[in-house]
Amino acid sequence: MSGVLCVLQATPTVNPSGDGSGEGGSKPNGHVAAEDMTSKDYYFDSYAHFGIHEEMLKDEVRTRTYRNSMYYNKHLFKGKTVLDVGSGTGILCMFAAKAGAARVIGIECSSIIDYSQKIITANNLDHIITLVRGKVEEVVLPDGIEKVDIIISEWMGYCLFYESMLKTVLYARDKWLAPGGLIFPDRATLFITAIEDRQYKDEKINWWNCVYGFDMSVIREVAVCEPLVDVVDPKQVVTNSCLIKRDLDFTIDLDFHGELSEVTTTLNYKMR
Repeated sequence: MSGVLCVLQATPTVNPSGDGSGEGGSKPNGHVAAEDMTSKDYYFDSYAHFGIHEEMLKDEVRTRTYRNSMYYNKHLFKGKTVLDVGSGTGILCMFAAKAGAARVIGIECSSIIDYSQKIITANNLDHIITLVRGKVEEVVLPDGIEKVDIIISEWMGYCLFYESMLKTVLYARDKWLAPGGLIFPDRATLFITAIEDRQYKDEKINWWNCVYGFDMSVIREVAVCEPLVDVVDPKQVVTNSCLIKRDLDFTIDLDFHGELSEVTTTLNYKMR
């Protein structure tokens, strides 16, 4: 059976782009404070759970790439106003502050913002970083700020587009990024490779052929086409990596038509 493993190659290189007041740590009506959340609340607000953020933070390749892109470009951040779209635990906000930004604004819709506010305060960065809770499409930046110099965002998911946050970042760019402003990251390269996973095929695909004596193979056809997000043992990789898309440009317009618009979140492939 042939599967896919997509690898995002991030780069710190950036290119110029661009052509109600919120309060840090505020809780809009209808939101439950993190410390008061129950299992029901976590079901509808999965990003409030620390486990998801732990997984992202422990992805050292990705996290260090973001950190290095800012620390190695301090001349771009010094004295600037920075916006973090989907700030989560506040890690990128703190990187930006340490890189010399004069003001950092983090927008986060999840209840994790209650904890990230405490993290920022514990690290003595609350005089630089302000958090705003809500959706990018609905919030107003604090203190009358109308434009930012840099937008940073950890919007990428598995296989690059899994979380589908790119349009939100582009919306924020069109709404707040000053002319000549920067986006971190603004480009990426997407690869694909094949793996051998006979055990998975036997346990998850062929299993549907006979379930307690009944033929459920109709579901097998669905299982064959459904993408799997999982950890792959390097020993399972059986081909070299193949370039799918080179130099994907995230400075394009929201209503664009072209190379990036042809990349979808569904990868279809055959298994034998």
